[in-house]
Amino acid sequence: MKIAVLGTGEVGQRLATKLASLGHEVTIGSRTADNADAKQWAADHGGAHGTFADAPGAAELVVNATGGLVSLAVLEAAGADNPTAAALPSSYRRRSRKPGS
Repeated sequence: MKIAVLGTGEVGQRLATKLASLGHEVTIGSRTADNADAKQWAADHGGAHGTFADAPGAAELVVNATGGLVSLAVLEAAGADNPTAAALPSSYRRRSRKPGS
C-alpha cells in the first residue's frame, strides 16, 4: 500500500519506519522539501520525502503524525490538491484552531 506519513518527529518516523518494514511504500512529509530529517529517513529506509502538500499525492492512506496545534493546518495543506487527504469532513478543513481561540 502507498502511505504518506505527515510529520518527521519521533512519532512520524517510528510509524513510517514500521510501515516501511512491513513492505509498504512510504512517503514522509514535512513543512519543507529540503527537511534534513525527512531526507535522512528516506535515505535510511528506501522511502520518499516531500512537503505536506506533496507527500499524499499518490497515497492510498494518509497518516497525520503532527502535533495538535498544527494538525489542522497540516491537513489543510495536505488536502488542498490531494483527493485522499481531502476526503476529510468539511468541518475539519474549514476550522483553524489557534492557541487561545
